[in-house]
Amino acid sequence: MTEIDSAIQSAEYHSSTGDSLADLLTDALTFNTFPSANDANIIFYVSGYLARSVIRTTKCDHCREYLVTSDALEPLDAVDKFEYPVSTFLGAVNRGGLHKPLDFTFLLALHCWRVFEEIKSSPDLLKKFLTATTHRALFCKVIDRACCIETFGHVPIDSSVCVAGHDLNRLLVERFFNCVAKNLVKDITAKANPTSQGHFKTKRKIAKLQSDASGQ
Repeated sequence: MTEIDSAIQSAEYHSSTGDSLADLLTDALTFNTFPSANDANIIFYVSGYLARSVIRTTKCDHCREYLVTSDALEPLDAVDKFEYPVSTFLGAVNRGGLHKPLDFTFLLALHCWRVFEEIKSSPDLLKKFLTATTHRALFCKVIDRACCIETFGHVPIDSSVCVAGHDLNRLLVERFFNCVAKNLVKDITAKANPTSQGHFKTKRKIAKLQSDASGQ
């Protein structure tokens, strides 16, 4: 019982700390970060991917009605204008199985992108964000608060729960964070170890040259 009581108190402490940090981060947001036309296209496309992931997990027709239309999501016309990694990603996620996201789905993904980009681009906000023990949970709390603020010419994004009780905001935000967290870790690692990153790239180029030379 003592161990259980300690665990409960610890969970309450971390929850309280996370709430305070979420309040601090949300209050510091300026919402001055806007996506380019290409970024907006990618966000729209990825929001369909996030919706599909939610639907596959919940297996709920009500979630489908809230998140997507019945129309198939066509490949982007401007895909050749994007950088190669982005083009490869877009081709990989859509092989005819994605659907067009509804306004709620796209606007929430867009909101997540704007908040994440502002936190990532601000050394002070990023430093505060990284002090958390559960970064995805903290990001969800920040988005939950930020959705109540009218920004970017849109009305506040309402909390959406399907008829079956699935919290669609949380399910989408969690998946969005999973998508961007890997690149965030790579960026932080590269900045923390610039020499090792450069050394790794040099070794890789040397290995490739040696391989090409041996094949001649």
